[in-house]
Amino acid sequence: MTTIALSGSHSFVASPTSRTTRPTTTAAQLSTLAQPAKVTVVAAAASVPPITVLHLSATGAVEPTTWTISDYVVTLPYGTPLFAMTTGALAIGAIVLARALAPFAGTRVVRGMLAAWAVAMVLLVTFPTNLRGTPEDLSSNIHLYAGAVAFAMLPFAGWLLARWQRRTIGGSVLTTVLGVTSAVSGVLSTALILNRFPAVIGMPELMLPPGILQRVAGGMEIVLLAVAGLVILRSASQATQD
Repeated sequence: MTTIALSGSHSFVASPTSRTTRPTTTAAQLSTLAQPAKVTVVAAAASVPPITVLHLSATGAVEPTTWTISDYVVTLPYGTPLFAMTTGALAIGAIVLARALAPFAGTRVVRGMLAAWAVAMVLLVTFPTNLRGTPEDLSSNIHLYAGAVAFAMLPFAGWLLARWQRRTIGGSVLTTVLGVTSAVSGVLSTALILNRFPAVIGMPELMLPPGILQRVAGGMEIVLLAVAGLVILRSASQATQD
């Protein structure tokens, strides 16, 4: 018989002839995730004030229903540094979590998606969109595709992380919340990408108000990153207590 430790108080027993076993995850390994998970949660929380200030500073013709966050960034004073604070905090949170998961089997795809999401966050602020009413350029096109990557990657990463959590450590209420949040974020992100597609191929109108849809989808991604950090933090805390 082979015993595989899952946490301080859980184990999985499999016979030597068993074809499938859960990856070994010890309490000592899980405890190392506590600090990175805290950084991820704090980073998600820290991303909110700058983007909030950006919206509160909006005046004049700025219209949240049809104007995207990117339009705000290139139009309003201090838009770029405020946006950089938000995207920078989110990128840090994702990279720290990805690096912390490196020693754990079955996390390679999750880590790759978190890293891709972080890179997309950096590209969004490095390559701003064009001012409304001006021709698109290389920077605005890079910005557009980086945005698509950003909205596509994190919901998948959250879903895979919830699946990994259930398979190797065990499910919990927070794990279920992570799965549900990932699904909702995925639906919103898909709607946002499909909503943007007509303009990409030259059609004049979008199906839904892009500004509102983008803000809801973006807000859900911040929540998703925070929930992912909380799920890992809970597992690490339980391992430390055990």
